[in-house]
Amino acid sequence: MKKTLFALAAALLASTAAYAQDPGVSDTEIKIGDVNIMTGPASFIGKAVSVGSKIAAAEINEAGGVNGRKITVVTEDDGYVPARSFQALTKLIEVDGIFALNGTSGTANVLAMMPLIEENNLPTVVTTAPNELVYNPVRPSVFTVGASYSDAFYGQLKYIHENMKVENPVYGLIRQDDDFGASIEHGYDRAIKEFGVKEGPRIRFKKGTANYAAEMAQMKQAGVNVLANGGIIAGAANILGEARKLDMDLQIASVWSEDMPPSVNLSAPAGYDYLVADYVALDGPAIDAFMEKARKYASEDEVAAINRYTYLTYVGLHALAEGMKRCGKELTRACTIEQLRGLKDFDTQGVSAPISFDNEKQLSGTALKIYQLNSKDKTFKTLQDFTQY
Repeated sequence: MKKTLFALAAALLASTAAYAQDPGVSDTEIKIGDVNIMTGPASFIGKAVSVGSKIAAAEINEAGGVNGRKITVVTEDDGYVPARSFQALTKLIEVDGIFALNGTSGTANVLAMMPLIEENNLPTVVTTAPNELVYNPVRPSVFTVGASYSDAFYGQLKYIHENMKVENPVYGLIRQDDDFGASIEHGYDRAIKEFGVKEGPRIRFKKGTANYAAEMAQMKQAGVNVLANGGIIAGAANILGEARKLDMDLQIASVWSEDMPPSVNLSAPAGYDYLVADYVALDGPAIDAFMEKARKYASEDEVAAINRYTYLTYVGLHALAEGMKRCGKELTRACTIEQLRGLKDFDTQGVSAPISFDNEKQLSGTALKIYQLNSKDKTFKTLQDFTQY
């Protein structure tokens, strides 16, 4: 009898030890980390991300949490600086003891955190930086929501080529001299080769460049009338401003950051009705329903900060919660990763395309909608519904 009791006790201790090695989970709580841009020029992105996590967590918790456990989101600011992203995640892991990660900042930032993510087998949902470098090579615990910048630019240029009927088209590209810009150029290159169109300059610029007068003069001289604008926010606006000074007649493909209100406010004065490809809805019944939830769970200032990144972090946390729910009471990182890997057609209520991670890249939401800005009233209309590229 004693031997049996000792054996049972040993087995219980062993199973408890195995379970206890995954931090961030108690009988009542699950800690989810969020490394975010809460200060600096891009803080409006980080604040929007934070609101998405807040709304999703509140909604999940009100519905009973994850098998009775409530989600707590712990946020660390990285100021959009990769070295700080690494430090922030170190703190979340070693001090706060998070179970998983939902907020991952920008491309260079999530790549800076990747050694920690892999070392800790940390379930991670990337919603703000779906660059190919995040999922190629595939990291077993990393799941990405969104299309690639490459597909986004290819899709827009394809729409322009097939529907805008530009006379004597000459294509040009202006993009950052980094991995983000390289991804845009990949989509641009695919379009140029497939359409067989005349090509003008391919121009690279350093991140933080403010004056694009010389670059756009070069585009004008080459006769460019279809522009792949790889600038973001102030950079994109400055590029369009210089184009307008030169009275350039352009059809324009843009980064999805350019459908956010702060970006539109900067770019609209140039008067270009540019295109944007995005993997979230920008309007319609799904967004109306989302905004009702937002007003319930977020403050007036937080609701005012909502943009596309809010929707993405919201669906990302819901997908992560679904993976955790499927593990039952004995929640572990390994089980969560396994369940996320099997997630297929998870319904986001139309906020984005359904989420499926059951593919070799663990990449979901790759379908894109194409929108066009009305620069006069600063609204977007849908030109093409969700399409795979």
